[in-house]
Amino acid sequence: MPTVRLADIAGELHLSVSTVSRALSGKGPVREETRKRVLDAVRQSGYRINDVARSLRMKSARSIGIIVPDISNGFFSTVIKSAQQQCRQNDYILIVCNSDEDPAVENDMLQTMLSKQVSGLVLASVTDSRTIRDRHAGLGVPVVYIDNLPQCGGDFDSVAIDNHAAAYDLTTAMLNRGHRDIGMISGPLAQSTGLLRKQGFEAALTENGIAPRPEWIREGLFTMESGYVQMQRILSLAERPSAMLFASNYIAYGALKAIRERGLAVPEDLAIAAFDAIDTTDLIAPRITSVNQPAQEIGSKAVEILLERLREPANAGRQIVLSPGFVNGNSW
Repeated sequence: MPTVRLADIAGELHLSVSTVSRALSGKGPVREETRKRVLDAVRQSGYRINDVARSLRMKSARSIGIIVPDISNGFFSTVIKSAQQQCRQNDYILIVCNSDEDPAVENDMLQTMLSKQVSGLVLASVTDSRTIRDRHAGLGVPVVYIDNLPQCGGDFDSVAIDNHAAAYDLTTAMLNRGHRDIGMISGPLAQSTGLLRKQGFEAALTENGIAPRPEWIREGLFTMESGYVQMQRILSLAERPSAMLFASNYIAYGALKAIRERGLAVPEDLAIAAFDAIDTTDLIAPRITSVNQPAQEIGSKAVEILLERLREPANAGRQIVLSPGFVNGNSW
């Protein structure tokens, strides 16, 4: 017979994994009626109850979970590496999951993490930033947000850069180089990262007396395929921009492919700049001008806050804003 997991019982009873965990451990608020339903379900599983008990005992294993949208992205892999180093220094293990930019997969990974009884979570969520807090309110473990942050205010913990200011500054630098016809491919506007970068870009144009051109501003995903497709659409217009800002490294790489396929040269025909386009090999030509999130510091600080929250659960609300780096490439 298959092993019973907390997630199995939760699914059968239409409860969250954290609720089932609290009912079995006797710790935390759970209605008596709910606790009885959980205990009855566990008793009906017979000898498999020992597997549930073993799962509960894992809480002493000192583990932290991290979920990112794309583990192959250099930014997130650096975050993970740094987070793991911080975990090891504090005798914790790091469990890594990849959501593949899919909210449904992210939710499955969350349930998997909770079934493993992680002590806390570092989360680069792809959930709508306006509802992200509601979806994670009942997890029963502390969460530190990175990259996509809740846009509802409140006492959440986070580590990020000021994306609005970073996009504003990068766009202003483009303007100072003489560009006026500037377009952008943003990330998903349902995520704070995509939305704030677009708003910062548009604010810089407007404050310099330039009306943003909607046909040159495209909402994309943080993927190479999306950058390629959206750039093709912009290049198909009768009038194209002289410069482009890309909201992520993968968007930039896909867009650069589309630009080259059109027979255009960078920066001679089209100047470009991006977020997080870090080339540690110096093999990408041209070298893309880039505003870079401090990935190593983000991973380390996120775990640091999480460990602090495990010691002091009631003090949530530490929101660290880090300064980005800048690489002045030869792409603009």
